[in-house]
Amino acid sequence: MEPETDYYQIGGFRAHSEEWFQMYDDRLTIDAIANYEGPELRPGGPGAPIELVLGILHNGASYVLMTSHQMWAFIRKHRLRPSPRRPWKVDNFASLSPIYFATKADLQDKLKTYKVKSQKNKKDKEDNSPANRGFFQLRERGPPGNPRADFENQRFDGILYRLFTKSATPGALGLINPPWAGAIRVISIIVNTWHKDRRRERFDNPTIIDVGWTDVMMPEYLESRRVTETVHIKMKGLTLKNEEQNAVPLFTYIHMYYLTGTVDTLYSDIRRLFTHDAANVPLVVLVHDEEMVRGVLARSGIDVGSFTSVAALFQRGQPQVAHLFASLGIDLNYTCRNYRAEGPPDHLPRDA
Repeated sequence: MEPETDYYQIGGFRAHSEEWFQMYDDRLTIDAIANYEGPELRPGGPGAPIELVLGILHNGASYVLMTSHQMWAFIRKHRLRPSPRRPWKVDNFASLSPIYFATKADLQDKLKTYKVKSQKNKKDKEDNSPANRGFFQLRERGPPGNPRADFENQRFDGILYRLFTKSATPGALGLINPPWAGAIRVISIIVNTWHKDRRRERFDNPTIIDVGWTDVMMPEYLESRRVTETVHIKMKGLTLKNEEQNAVPLFTYIHMYYLTGTVDTLYSDIRRLFTHDAANVPLVVLVHDEEMVRGVLARSGIDVGSFTSVAALFQRGQPQVAHLFASLGIDLNYTCRNYRAEGPPDHLPRDA
């Protein structure tokens, strides 16, 4: 499937779906979508959830969308006229991701958040729906970046996982079939520090209690459950209290090596982990408390400046992977980097 370039808005401010049944009333549209059993809207088969697209604009506002393929199939079935409004273009969105509706009520509840209030006496009308009004009102006064788009792009159980399991169609999300989807390295790492530490220098000189990581290759792991390694290093001289325990890394239920060591040996092991490169295989790093992990990686000799947003994996129409790093801002963050063939720098240890 070629990458989609056109998307059609379902419900909300100046929606394309307004032209289909009854303007300003989504009930007939919701009924028709909910009763549609074809593979265009239910790729999992009859009775499976409805699959549409969630698009996040560059200002953070969101809309529920159909691809052009879905839209044409839908209006042909119901003998409707296509909307005269221009479609949204793929470049209008900072992120495009699948969104699923198991029931008609789920779809109804979602579209209800896009219902706009009357603006009869307002010259310049805009989206004042509960879902989006804040993003249009803030404009340039909003927070830097686009946290909503970052969240969608970085959800490991979202685009990445569905590409690995072939449960999402890259073209429907405006993506060229990514060459990296056949092999990508994933490291889940957690740095556990004394959570009561409130020092200003805690990121530069943290009190590390223990560190755990698991290293796997995807999508191979989904089939074989084979883990390259899982390591848990406790710092000598520090005891781990129940209230100071963090979540363990993902994929760790296979086997874990328990070690004790000093900060120096920890940094050495981290250098080994991150410089054992596979040529041209991207690396995705799942982290808890990104700022802390960034500092630990930097002190280990890892060039964290070479990391940028994992969203770069999903640059529409660009099949190449760049050096990637990202922050999700909640419990789980995602980091991604493209490994290059020249191997680790000379000043770092090399495996024999």
